[in-house]
Amino acid sequence: MRGDRLLKIMLLLQGRGRMSTRELAEELEVTPRTVSRDLEALGQSGIPIVAHRGRFGGWSLMEGYRSGLTGMTPDETSTLLLRASSGPLRDIGLEEHYEAALRKLKAAYPGPGRQGAEFLRRKLLIDESGWHGGGSEVPEALAVCQEAVWEERKLRFEYAKERGGEASERIVEPLGLVVKRGVWYLAARERKAVKTFRISKMTRARRLDDLFGYPEAFDLSAYWEEFLRLFPKALPRYEAELTMGEAALEAFRAERYIRVLRAERLQNGDYDVSADLATPEFALRFVLGFGTAVRITGPEDLAEAVSAEAGRVARMYGRDISINEEKRGKA
Repeated sequence: MRGDRLLKIMLLLQGRGRMSTRELAEELEVTPRTVSRDLEALGQSGIPIVAHRGRFGGWSLMEGYRSGLTGMTPDETSTLLLRASSGPLRDIGLEEHYEAALRKLKAAYPGPGRQGAEFLRRKLLIDESGWHGGGSEVPEALAVCQEAVWEERKLRFEYAKERGGEASERIVEPLGLVVKRGVWYLAARERKAVKTFRISKMTRARRLDDLFGYPEAFDLSAYWEEFLRLFPKALPRYEAELTMGEAALEAFRAERYIRVLRAERLQNGDYDVSADLATPEFALRFVLGFGTAVRITGPEDLAEAVSAEAGRVARMYGRDISINEEKRGKA
């Protein structure tokens, strides 16, 4: 539509400065003649279009003119601009529309607004793709981590890699925050190596007064992409074969620490499932909770462990039931 094209010409000139008729035509995917007619229409509507003659001529908006198209504050603009770091829009075919909106937002603000957006894009990444399920948390240490990242000051905290494990004190240079499906992570430099820390595992976090030099070559998006590539190789694996109904299969798929590797529907409506359950201990606890809804077909040691634990549970509750029945009889 012509209206959209006229708006795009304004945004291109506002964002890039002087452009030739040929450059505009290539950007808009129309003929130079169409661009000339559009520029004439803009001029007639009161937009201060300036023609530059000569070898390096072209078109521009009058110096100092800005369209003020968005009506948004620089902080609001920055918050939207940082979303360009995440990739789900590409997956659902909306990247082109997003880039158009991004171009409008960039054009609407002069230098300081753009610098704020670039600042956020370097130091905050929203990754909306899943691990194996959802999740949401607002860790206690998040505010302190955010202050340290924003102010480029060192951060001290205690960190335990495993739940219930021994915590050790760490002093790091915080480089950026990443939120993935509601779970917050800190990318930080420790002894010249950049590492990833899950913020919910931090305790006693405190921002120090010591400043540090932010590494100009560090790219948070590139670092996170590489981390995701290597992360699965560092995870423990424990594969099991099971049969289950559709409801149990959906519960397996929704669990963050489980990967369903294969699910084939059987004639009776159940599923033959192969799943990575991370560790034997987690597999025992998780599968046991499904009772008879999930049947283990392999490995044998997992089936034996679940059977033994189920037996202990039955004996424990069986004894309690006998005691309660005896008490009721006496009453």
